[in-house]
Amino acid sequence: MHDIQKDILKRLMLSKKAKYSELKPSKIEGNLFSYHLNNLIKENFIELKSAKYNLTSKGNQYVDKISTETFQTRIQPKIVTLLVLKHNGKFLLYERHKMPFINHVGFPYGKIHMEEHIKDSANRELLEKTGLKASLKHRGIVYITVHNETELISQMLCHIFTGTKVSGEIINNGIQNECFWGKIEDFPRQRLIPGVLQIEKILKTNKDKFFFAEYFLNTTE
Repeated sequence: MHDIQKDILKRLMLSKKAKYSELKPSKIEGNLFSYHLNNLIKENFIELKSAKYNLTSKGNQYVDKISTETFQTRIQPKIVTLLVLKHNGKFLLYERHKMPFINHVGFPYGKIHMEEHIKDSANRELLEKTGLKASLKHRGIVYITVHNETELISQMLCHIFTGTKVSGEIINNGIQNECFWGKIEDFPRQRLIPGVLQIEKILKTNKDKFFFAEYFLNTTE
């Protein structure tokens, strides 16, 4: 994005509405400024109402991800629903077929979509990734940060769901992972996605109450 466009968005980020004269820097030629202003309108970042400009919904979503100081996009943690289902003594697991943690095994999870209710996200992820259905219960929240020695690898806020009345047969529709029923103890610790053992343990020790936990993990441990 051009610096002039960034400046316009930054000014609108700091004021609800603004006139043309309040947005245009004095040192920038009018035609050049109007060109970038109109581009932001065409891209639906801003709109003109009653002789004043303001951010659209798309514009608000964009600036919400931006650092006010640098106006650079901030890398933010993923927010996911994570499924811990057990059936006939085995957990619903998946083998990850992409980085990070390629060929590692963990509990299925997926990102929550914009405007999606958390439980709806959990039900959708279960059906999309496995073809299964279940009666899901929101059990707690776990915040997991994973480093490889000193470098950040992954950071996720996980809404943990368990389930009963599991029905259907596993259908693997994607190439990024493969779901199956299995036992965690059948895999060496080095093959488990960081956080699996911690989540299994906290579910065992918090059977009847909603929980929150935060883990800082290292792949070298």
